[in-house]
Amino acid sequence: MLNSSRPAIRVLHITDTLASGGKERQLVELLRGFNKIDGFTNELVVLSDVIHYDEVRSLGIKIHIFGRSRQWDFRILEKLYCLARQYRPNIIYSWESMCSVYASPIALIFRSALINGMIQNAPLFLNLKDRGYRRLLLTAPFSTVILANSLAGLRAFRVDGKKGLCIRNGFNFDRINNLPDVKDVKRSLDIRTKHVVGMVGRFHRERDYSTFFKAAKLLCSERKDITFVAVGEGPDLESFRVRLKSDSQANIRILGVRKRVEEIVKTFSVGVLVADSRYHGEGIANAIMEYMALEKPVIATDAAGNREIVKDGENGFLIPFGDENALALRIREIVDRPDIGSAFGRAGRALVEREFGIEKMVQKHVELFRRLASGNRALSFEV
Repeated sequence: MLNSSRPAIRVLHITDTLASGGKERQLVELLRGFNKIDGFTNELVVLSDVIHYDEVRSLGIKIHIFGRSRQWDFRILEKLYCLARQYRPNIIYSWESMCSVYASPIALIFRSALINGMIQNAPLFLNLKDRGYRRLLLTAPFSTVILANSLAGLRAFRVDGKKGLCIRNGFNFDRINNLPDVKDVKRSLDIRTKHVVGMVGRFHRERDYSTFFKAAKLLCSERKDITFVAVGEGPDLESFRVRLKSDSQANIRILGVRKRVEEIVKTFSVGVLVADSRYHGEGIANAIMEYMALEKPVIATDAAGNREIVKDGENGFLIPFGDENALALRIREIVDRPDIGSAFGRAGRALVEREFGIEKMVQKHVELFRRLASGNRALSFEV
């Protein structure tokens, strides 16, 4: 704890939206964690009125909605300037690449430390055609810290070791307390099979739902004891619904957006997260942490960030991108060998408790904020 006679460290967070998503979940959990720690004041700027995490309103922090009419809106700079002049933040924490563009001149004017937290993934290929990479190059000179949730992300974006820092995502185990019985959840979803194989993720080109559904069709053609479910929103949701409807597969379901995702994950025999490596390289995926926290074996795309949490053959399996046969094979192996699934689930839970608890993530931010507020800018790749 900080000495109560010292002024509180003032942190201004800036994010694009609070729509359903892993990054947004991490922001809300971080703010919740700081509610229990003295010596800090947090305020939040959201650049739209999209707030799916309603619990953020109960945290007692000031929330400023600065809606913008287009990607680059000069009025946002004026609003941020007026807010910073009044709030005088010691630290500005940007959670998006465009937010970092807005935050850079404000941090410079008010001599605030700037945490550039835009790196949430680890692309295989990066060049100047990538908009996020261009924004990183633009904002890096103004950034005190360039923060990523995986070491793979720092390497992929070629971040200078003097500024780069990795703080991995954290899971709040309170989220899985008092969940309803699996039988009741399955009954509410009209799932009658012994096994449920699920994937939680946005319907967007970054997620490889095509491979997930191809593997599902392969297995549903040979057995009737598995129901496949997909949970998420996104621009490609309706097109997948149309395609799936035309295939008339009763044991393959698209559930869409669900607020209590943990209840559904609890029904899984296997948690899947496959990505399209042409468009997306994983950092530390929140869905994988959710699966593991609920002791579910994991199957994920063999990507750099996934290798930091999925230990192939220990708590799950890593498979090549786009290989529906490999995915089907690994699903079959887990559901037909409950001893494997149980061992993977226990190992995954232990890993999340040890390395990815929300308390650890919050504490690393506490250390970072204190260091920056004291003027100590010496960093390493991992706090």
